[in-house]
Amino acid sequence: MRRRSNAVEAFSTDPWGAHRPRGWGGFWLEVARAMPGGWPWSRFALLARSVARRHLTGPVDTRVWGQRLRLFPDRSVSEARILFLPRSWDREERRLLGEWALAPGFTFVDVGANVGGYSFWVASRMAAGGRVVAVEPNPSLARQLRYNMRANRAGDRMCVVEAAVGAESGTGALTLGARNSGENRLLGDGESTGEATVPVRVATLADLVDEAGIDRIDCLKVDVEGREAEVIQPFLTDAPRAAWPGCLIVELKRPSDVGVPGGPADGPAVEADAANRRRTQVSAEALEEWLTERGYVRVLCTKLNGLFRLA
Repeated sequence: MRRRSNAVEAFSTDPWGAHRPRGWGGFWLEVARAMPGGWPWSRFALLARSVARRHLTGPVDTRVWGQRLRLFPDRSVSEARILFLPRSWDREERRLLGEWALAPGFTFVDVGANVGGYSFWVASRMAAGGRVVAVEPNPSLARQLRYNMRANRAGDRMCVVEAAVGAESGTGALTLGARNSGENRLLGDGESTGEATVPVRVATLADLVDEAGIDRIDCLKVDVEGREAEVIQPFLTDAPRAAWPGCLIVELKRPSDVGVPGGPADGPAVEADAANRRRTQVSAEALEEWLTERGYVRVLCTKLNGLFRLA
């Protein structure tokens, strides 16, 4: 029987494995995952995924990268991609991050963790003594992160922090993307939209580092829908250079891409909101220039992300 993903909490206590993919959904899921990369196999994989999605809406208990995950593929783009085609999800970012994670005692801070794709990938790769701090303000997603962390018995190497990260500590309002949970974002001062919101705690990155009890950040990933500078710049400005992250993964959406869900059909109100966000947020180009001036070198640029190392 199909179940909608907006009932995430209803399944939060079921033991992992209670929602394994079965029937046609399970069959086509395996077909999609089994296809090798490259033409024409990728085409067949997409067709198999399309069929599988008709039968699998969530929850789905599955193993990805050796990790036990409970996913809701009809709730977000990331969850669907991780479930159906995990090998192609942010492939280049994962390749490089996987190499970094092999360092002994690797510490990874994932700001805007969403369902934890990056966090659980690192957990599957890191050596003994590694640590993952997954930071996610959406209460529903934070509960899902904790569930998957417990399912993997990863409490000794992973923690979940339910908070938004900003330039100052306090409280804020988080939008809840109706079509894609990956588009949740913290509203700026005086900003309002027609979207549903939920009150959240806001902390600085320095606060979270102290609370997590970590003495260094080997890699910091920041994906907060256009407000990346508010996370990174205050920390690098105030912290001693020895405490700066050795590596950064930063979403670098261009200003023209920020906050435009679907184009003209969304109407003037959405366009006005997007224009306001473009005026108040630091552009991707300006943030990259700011990082370069402080010694970060870009080692990879993908469609959405920039990966940097501190020289």
